[in-house]
Amino acid sequence: MASIPYDALMHRTSGPVAEIFLLPGERTRVVKVYPQALDRRTFNGVEVEQARLAGLRAAGSVVLVEGYDELPDGRTGLRMEFCPQGLPELVAGGPLPIGDVLVLGQILASVLAQAHEIGLVHGGLTPANVLERASGQPALSDFGVSLRLRFPRDLMADAAYTAPEVLRDGELSEQADVYGLGAVLYLALVGHSPFPARTGETPDDVVLRVLREAAPAVSGRDVPAAFSELLGRMLAKEPTERPEAVEVVAVLEALLLQGDGATADEFDFDDFRDELAAARVAEVAPLLPTPVVKTPRTRKAPSKGLVIGAAAVVALLAVAVPVMFGREKQQSEPQQNNTSTSTPSAAPSTPAVELNLLPPKDNGTSVSLQWMSSKPLTYAVYVAEQGGKGAQTSYKGSGTSLTVNVVPGLKYCFEVQGTDGHAIYMSKPLPIRGATCDS
Repeated sequence: MASIPYDALMHRTSGPVAEIFLLPGERTRVVKVYPQALDRRTFNGVEVEQARLAGLRAAGSVVLVEGYDELPDGRTGLRMEFCPQGLPELVAGGPLPIGDVLVLGQILASVLAQAHEIGLVHGGLTPANVLERASGQPALSDFGVSLRLRFPRDLMADAAYTAPEVLRDGELSEQADVYGLGAVLYLALVGHSPFPARTGETPDDVVLRVLREAAPAVSGRDVPAAFSELLGRMLAKEPTERPEAVEVVAVLEALLLQGDGATADEFDFDDFRDELAAARVAEVAPLLPTPVVKTPRTRKAPSKGLVIGAAAVVALLAVAVPVMFGREKQQSEPQQNNTSTSTPSAAPSTPAVELNLLPPKDNGTSVSLQWMSSKPLTYAVYVAEQGGKGAQTSYKGSGTSLTVNVVPGLKYCFEVQGTDGHAIYMSKPLPIRGATCDS
């Protein structure tokens, strides 16, 4: 644990339990300072939770602890990624478009489903810990129960987003996580919580309504009936009546890919800060109770970017998934500097495009990636752990940078692929920590 002087910190904001500080001259990391030092049991619990979260396929959608700091007064600070704003600030300008809400829900539900699969619960999902990264991607913070047990928060402040059983007896469970996600998506879609405070109400009054009243149903021309029904189930009073997170993923994925039977004109999906759709977790199929066939569909006159169309891009890029550790790739391609081009047989010949991945920056628990292209493309980033199960996909859309969570000490290779809709362009795979990448 590193020592850090208190006067070197710049106060940013205060949360229900901890204070958030910026380091001078540091724009990418914050220190979250708790009221007291972490005892050994809590410290060990946090380390175990963080290590297991880092191993999730959806770890890129989680704000992980990157280090621990000790202040002169004995308090403990957790160093983590700086995210400029959270969901409350984004919704302050009005509810999000239905397409953005579905994509946001799919990302967060995928994280929960994978965490629940290995026995981890978030323990306090509220709008405040649904954050927007500087890149525009959403991420879930404050994951785990070790710190919540050590520093209990005032549940009254977030009663409108807290499951009834948590308000009654403090029970933190997978079912309570699903309730919290439902309340968060309700806010994103409607602009307020399922139980907004009424004029003259006390916090106790809000708690009583959460315990006794059903959340008002969400409806409207743009809201698929299946999504409205899903939210109602997620916000059920009885934990046993709520769907598991894996079912939430399945329903949202089906809505995104099939449009719930709607036409392209009826579903006008905008981008959540242009990057939310790009941050969708592609590898949810192993979690789903039934196979999901990703069939590309088209839209008329997209406004900024494609959410549904992202599936078509992934399908095209999937033709050339790399195998980066000394084995032959699935497609052969001519090399040109740091760029290779692969053209599907059905596509017309296109001019070469230079796609260059810059040397990855190893930050210990994460890696910063940047790349450049001579032509605007839609990109997919592949990450392969040496000795692991093969390359994993992080779909990034039109952006040219990405932060990838990695396990300290393990070797990795990275490759970027891009498509203009006709051809696939591949960067040269680059390593960290002495990995041997296939060139």
